[in-house]
Amino acid sequence: MGRKHRNIERHYNKWGYIFMIPFAAAFMIFHFYPLANTVYYAFCYIKGQGRTDPPQFLPSIGEPWYKNFMEIFQSTSFHDAFRNTMIMWVAYAVPELIFTFWLAAVITDRRLNIKGRLLYKTAFFFPKLVDGTNIGSVLTGHFMSTVGSTMFFVVAASAMNGFGFTADDFKFFLSDRFFIILLSIYSHFGITFIYVIAGITGVPVEVMEAAEIDGATRAQTFLRVTLPCMRPILFFITVITVVDGVGMYDIPSMISSPYDLFRTNLTLMMYLQNQFFMGSFAYDRTSAASLIMLALYAFFAGVIYFIFIRDREEARYRRRIRKARMEERKRLKAA
Repeated sequence: MGRKHRNIERHYNKWGYIFMIPFAAAFMIFHFYPLANTVYYAFCYIKGQGRTDPPQFLPSIGEPWYKNFMEIFQSTSFHDAFRNTMIMWVAYAVPELIFTFWLAAVITDRRLNIKGRLLYKTAFFFPKLVDGTNIGSVLTGHFMSTVGSTMFFVVAASAMNGFGFTADDFKFFLSDRFFIILLSIYSHFGITFIYVIAGITGVPVEVMEAAEIDGATRAQTFLRVTLPCMRPILFFITVITVVDGVGMYDIPSMISSPYDLFRTNLTLMMYLQNQFFMGSFAYDRTSAASLIMLALYAFFAGVIYFIFIRDREEARYRRRIRKARMEERKRLKAA
């Protein structure tokens, strides 16, 4: 009986490995091989379109292995791109998350019993279904027509005349960066709203009812009951926000030129593109910039892990066990 069971198990395991072959082959060809080349090119010298010479490893030609990384960190364009990305990311992510959580808490509140919840969910998710460039072109044209209309100048002139505003006070609201932040909030709000709704509705009803019976207010229930129960979905939302923020490209490149000579709205992804197309097809520096962005993602992933996923009580317990074992070893050595 045991031999027959083992034969059946081997039979099913064999088909499992067979079904994994297409995925493994596609992963090795389209993902692992380009990634390995990227890592290798980051420590080589290779430039020029149609170059047929093999990549030259930097130490073999008398250059330090970190030459490409050093050139990137010394570049003022990289510093501007990093600063612009962080500023625009925080500028659109913070208000988006605050408004998303507030609206999701209001819609899912059983005590308010808002009608038409499904309609609200669909309406807020709709911007994510539309391509970002289409959103940007349509809304930018609409906003620019509004800015250039007589009504806008009448309102602006009235505000400047009656409240002491000047033309410079409206300068930011007419800049490309403001439109980038506004369109980023508009395009990312819907999917984040759906994730928050899913997280809130996944909290057991019994826990919410117990909080209501104990006299907790809506704010106390949300902050002290709902959010702690949403740790897995909060981790996912934070990861998506980091990926979208650090890798923002479509809306900034559409509103401002990808080859932003003044570097006012240059992002890290736009900088990465410029390294390749404006740097004489510099595969080496482009690969090094890619690894730097990978390190950024790894850093933020580590921070997110320690905030949302790591079990602090378990970590303290392991530290106590490790400390007790070290003390026991010292005691045995002393004896």
